[in-house]
Amino acid sequence: MRTRSGLISALLALATFAAVGCTKNAETPAKPGAVHAAKPVSASAAKPSASAAKPNIDRGDAATPSKAGPSDRACVGAIDIGVAKDLTLAGRKATVNGYRLTFTDKPQGDAAVFGVLASINEDTPENLFNLQRYIAWFKAQKAQAIIVDGDTGDSEGSIAHSLTLLAESGLPVLVEVGNHECKSDFSDAVIAVQKKADNIVNLDTIREVDFGHATVLSLPGYHDPQFVHCPDSPCIYTAGDVKALEPLARQAKAPVVLVVHGPPHGTTPNAIDAIEGGKNIGDPNLNALITSGKIAFGVFGNVKEAGGRATDLTGQNVIKEGAFASALYLGAGPADSVPWTMNDGTTSNGMAQLLTVKGDQASYQVYRVKPLTAAEEADAAKLKAKLAPTATADADKAPEKAAK
Repeated sequence: MRTRSGLISALLALATFAAVGCTKNAETPAKPGAVHAAKPVSASAAKPSASAAKPNIDRGDAATPSKAGPSDRACVGAIDIGVAKDLTLAGRKATVNGYRLTFTDKPQGDAAVFGVLASINEDTPENLFNLQRYIAWFKAQKAQAIIVDGDTGDSEGSIAHSLTLLAESGLPVLVEVGNHECKSDFSDAVIAVQKKADNIVNLDTIREVDFGHATVLSLPGYHDPQFVHCPDSPCIYTAGDVKALEPLARQAKAPVVLVVHGPPHGTTPNAIDAIEGGKNIGDPNLNALITSGKIAFGVFGNVKEAGGRATDLTGQNVIKEGAFASALYLGAGPADSVPWTMNDGTTSNGMAQLLTVKGDQASYQVYRVKPLTAAEEADAAKLKAKLAPTATADADKAPEKAAK
């Protein structure tokens, strides 16, 4: 990893949140009704079999839209410009101005290629090992950046571990908060890793990233407060936050990739917001934004069982892997190694995606990993041990956070 003090100062100024207390028990699952359901078995317990079933949880009103109300700028950064600063990020020349980051050197190749991850959830040895698998695959596919679409960890140390490994890719790593993390855990972890790495971009504050061949617009957090895992320190976006992206989308010079942890509202069991049983739980306000802003492409996480596929906006048409389409909305499946039954009946042991935007069309690929062998489990344990100092620092902070 490279360290550039000038870049770090610029990014830290943009990435720092207001300090917010967070009281959370990592062993307590989300309350009933949570979109992100509890795991079949805690990763700290015995590993579940591949056939382990997800709990049967009623996850709420299928058409609950994002609400009106004031925005929390500690979560959803303001769309304001500031003083332009030149910097070098992951070896590329760029300019940052308030909410906007622009790569100013010549765009790479004839397309924008993004590695995509979501729902890492924990820093178990298996998950950390798989992050290295994902990075190797991204590089083999010539990815130009990595998008981490929420639920990166369940504590400050957990998030920092995952981001530290992803930073070692040398690629720009664009990360936003989901509905799993406490906002203070997330922001503190991002800032800590940025002190060591020059390639971590906080999409909570940097809301637009211009890659030349594509423009990434971010909407951090989740829209429904009753479905968050850290109720004392959640990141919630509002209907106003959704609407505020419309002029940015219309003004973008390159095709827009909208990055939101929760998906838009589908109408079929094949949609990327369809939970077990076929119920659609996406945010209808995202549909309005995508339509009015003419946003052709998107990356969405959270509904793990619906991931690993792309569809049109309604979910009526599933887009074949590798095929180019003029409108493509990708459901990022779980990167987490805990076995998860998908809507198509398969079992995920962890997956990553690749999104390619070429001209006015896009395509996707999915990479599914196998369970670790005994030898890989041993290597995974060593990898986790190497990151132990971060875990120790996180544990030292626990009494302080609990007292807040």
